[in-house]
Amino acid sequence: MCSDKIHGMKIFNFLLIFIFTLNSFSEDGRLGREPNDFKYTSIGLDIIQSDKTDIGAKISFKLPGPLYAVLERKAEGIDIDTNSYDRIINGGRIGAQIGIGDLLDNISTKGVNLGVKNIFDVYGEFGIKSTAIEDDVNSFSEDDAQAHVIAGIRFGDSNSWEGKIYLDYSKESEVIIKPCPINQVCPAVVEYILDEETDQKFGAGVLYNMNNRSAAYFEITSSKVFETTFKLGYQINF
Repeated sequence: MCSDKIHGMKIFNFLLIFIFTLNSFSEDGRLGREPNDFKYTSIGLDIIQSDKTDIGAKISFKLPGPLYAVLERKAEGIDIDTNSYDRIINGGRIGAQIGIGDLLDNISTKGVNLGVKNIFDVYGEFGIKSTAIEDDVNSFSEDDAQAHVIAGIRFGDSNSWEGKIYLDYSKESEVIIKPCPINQVCPAVVEYILDEETDQKFGAGVLYNMNNRSAAYFEITSSKVFETTFKLGYQINF
C-alpha cells in the first residue's frame, strides 16, 4: 500500500506541473470565448478508478451573480457481474466564483486599483453529502449526511485547456465490524456499525474544450482515508 501511495503522489506532482504549463498550449479565441469564460452550467458523466470502479454524474448551473449550484450522484464499488454496488453518495452544494483580480479589488482600500488581471478564478462550495449504504448479506442499512466543503482555483484558457486545483473537506462513512470490548462476552452474530472519519482530499484536474458544447476531463485526487482516485469524464456545456 505504501508503494501505491508513493506512485500516486508522483503522478499527482506530475499533473500539477502539467497544469501550470496549460497557458503555453492555449489556442487564443478558437471557440470565440474570453480566456477566463469558464463554464459553470454543465452536465458531466465520469468513471472513477482506485482499488474499485465508481460511476458518477454531476449537474451544475449558474445562479444570479457569482453563485452557482452543483448536484451530483456517485455509485461506488460497481460490480458488473452481480449488478451491485457498495454505496451511493448524493451531494448538493452552493458555490461562488470570482476572478482573482476582481477579488483583490473588492478587498483593497477604497479608491485603490491594484491592476491585477483575472488570470484565474477562485471558487468555494458548501453543501451536504449523503451516503446510503445497503448490505443485504449482513442486513445493514444506513443513511448518513455530512457537511461538505470544496475550495480551489480554476485557470487556463476556456478556448482550449483548463486546469484546477482544489481542497475537498468532509467526513467519510464506512461499514465496519462492531468491536468487542476486552474481557466482555459479545453476541455470536456479527454486528456492523457506521464508522466516520474526517477526510481531507487534495485534487487536480485538466479539461479540454473540444467545442462550445462538449469537453473531456481528467482528475486525480489524493485522500487521507482512501486510495488515490483517477477520474475520466465527458462534459456537456451550456
